[in-house]
Amino acid sequence: MSSKCPKCGEKLSPFYLKQNCPKCGVNLMYYKLDERLEADAEQAKREVEAVERFKSILKNSSVKTPLHIIRLILFFTPLLSMCLPMYRAGNKNVSLIGFILSIVNHGFGIGAWSSDYLFAVFAMIFVIVLSLAVIINSLFSATKNGAVRNLFFSVFNTAVFGALSILVCAFGGSVKIGFFVTLFIYGAELALHLLTAKNKSRGMKSGTVMALALCVFIGVGCALMPKQTEEYPFVDTPPENAVVSFNLAAPWGTPFDDTSGKARKERFVEYMQTYYPELIGTQELNSEWLEYIGKNMTDYEGYAVKRGGDGDENTSEMNGIFWKKADFEAVETNTFWLSQTPEKESRFTYVDENGEQQEAGCNRICTYAVLKNTESEKLIAFMNTHLDNSSVEAMNYGAELIVNKIEEIKKQYKDIAFVLTGDFNQTDEGPAYKMIAAVLNDTTDKSKQQATWQDWGYTDTGNKPIDFIFTSGKGRSYTVLNDLSKGYVSDHFGVMAEIDY
Repeated sequence: MSSKCPKCGEKLSPFYLKQNCPKCGVNLMYYKLDERLEADAEQAKREVEAVERFKSILKNSSVKTPLHIIRLILFFTPLLSMCLPMYRAGNKNVSLIGFILSIVNHGFGIGAWSSDYLFAVFAMIFVIVLSLAVIINSLFSATKNGAVRNLFFSVFNTAVFGALSILVCAFGGSVKIGFFVTLFIYGAELALHLLTAKNKSRGMKSGTVMALALCVFIGVGCALMPKQTEEYPFVDTPPENAVVSFNLAAPWGTPFDDTSGKARKERFVEYMQTYYPELIGTQELNSEWLEYIGKNMTDYEGYAVKRGGDGDENTSEMNGIFWKKADFEAVETNTFWLSQTPEKESRFTYVDENGEQQEAGCNRICTYAVLKNTESEKLIAFMNTHLDNSSVEAMNYGAELIVNKIEEIKKQYKDIAFVLTGDFNQTDEGPAYKMIAAVLNDTTDKSKQQATWQDWGYTDTGNKPIDFIFTSGKGRSYTVLNDLSKGYVSDHFGVMAEIDY
């Protein structure tokens, strides 16, 4: 029943259930019933015709011919092409999948993004947004001026994509295969707009030709932009008595942004061959990297023990140490666990202030070798560790065990020098650091220090390092190994010091 009387227009309550109007008394159901039914039929007819017209427009705009179907498919393909590496920006590959994973794994730390990485992200966002606009508009390309609108939106989309890509290159990045595939798709879309247009005016033909020329210009321009040098700097004279500490994050990273272990192990070897240090201490080393280093750094001898307690072979971490064969021979090699049972595979446990049992985040070890210099016969105890990341109590206990081991080695070997490398998971303000610094000298040059953990460039942690080289001697020089010419070696930067023993 209507909400008002069809004769006098009296407003009726939705709950008014009587058959006659309370004002004029007309029968509300049957008053001019034939006319109203005829009007309703006419309205229904117009609505059906509108739906049919809309369906016809959609059909003629999207699937009228094979070319229309190909064009419709092409509209969605940029979402696939963006899954390929689009740019080299922020010293890593940028793709849609890589960007999504970076947000999932590292959060939205925009402050740490470099300019070229920021423009690369914006380029992908605009590809998605503007491609959706092109798709929606194309559904009405069979209407008057629809083909012209298609061309305009596609040209605008291409121009924005091109401008942002040029900015990526201008700020130090470069374009990758995904960029060229996406640009080719845009060019194909432009050509299909013209081929599927009902009326191919001279203006539309000229506009399409100019738009295709724009695609070529953008592609060639970005390809010819100066690129970052992809070689580590050549060192004329390797540093003397150089020691390196490097957390390798061997099991971690992803191929989507070019941080996979397979690519990075090659970079690490090349990087070390650039400086050719005497001693190298590594953390988060795994079997795959150890084997690769052994085959490709044949001038070095190494020793590493799995700490245990890890999920699988790939993530089974070691604190590997390496020394030049020509300079040293090993007198003793050993590993102890930073726990109440240091002689066997174990994890530090403790009871907190609430009386609850707690433990370290994982098994932690210190690996060491007593080395004899082949020329001077001087002994060096080379120690390498990785303190816990989740328990301050475990960090402090580990540092205490290391100090005790230093005293033990001093008693066993007379006139022996010490080098300790490691990821301390705390800055120089931490108690474990201070415990070690009380017995050995930190080689860090405060004027050159920077954050050594950088989370593949996704996280900004200021300028405090957590990776250190200590010695019983004195540090003569200090270098943060932050060269990203070939991409990230790890989610840490290494540190190197020349030492006077």
